[in-house]
Amino acid sequence: MNFTQDTDESSTQIHSYTDEYFVINQTKYNCHCQLHRDGLIDRWQPLDVNHLQFSDFDTLLACKPEVILLGTGSHLIFPAATLRQQFIQHNIGLEIMDTGGACRTYNLLLSEGRNVAAAILLTDSRL
Repeated sequence: MNFTQDTDESSTQIHSYTDEYFVINQTKYNCHCQLHRDGLIDRWQPLDVNHLQFSDFDTLLACKPEVILLGTGSHLIFPAATLRQQFIQHNIGLEIMDTGGACRTYNLLLSEGRNVAAAILLTDSRL
């Protein structure tokens, strides 16, 4: 899916996504990614949505976002309740949605000037 609305040029934007790749600030990535409004954090390599640990988000947490969007691929998959509880204990929002929803929501919150971060999985993920 391509997006037509652009936000601040200095922000890290998701310009489009498919089942196999993301286009972030005009660069194509065919891997899972973590990003923050200030830049692409890393090419994320989680083992499995169900086995995500709080430490898997350390690089994003260092950015002190208001909320982290977790895109779980083509289907909504909730990670373990213990992970969600850790985010609550640290007063950080964790919103879980499919990857398409995470990409759209990330760009929307970015356009509103929010301190948003995203950890997104490709939709053809076979985790």
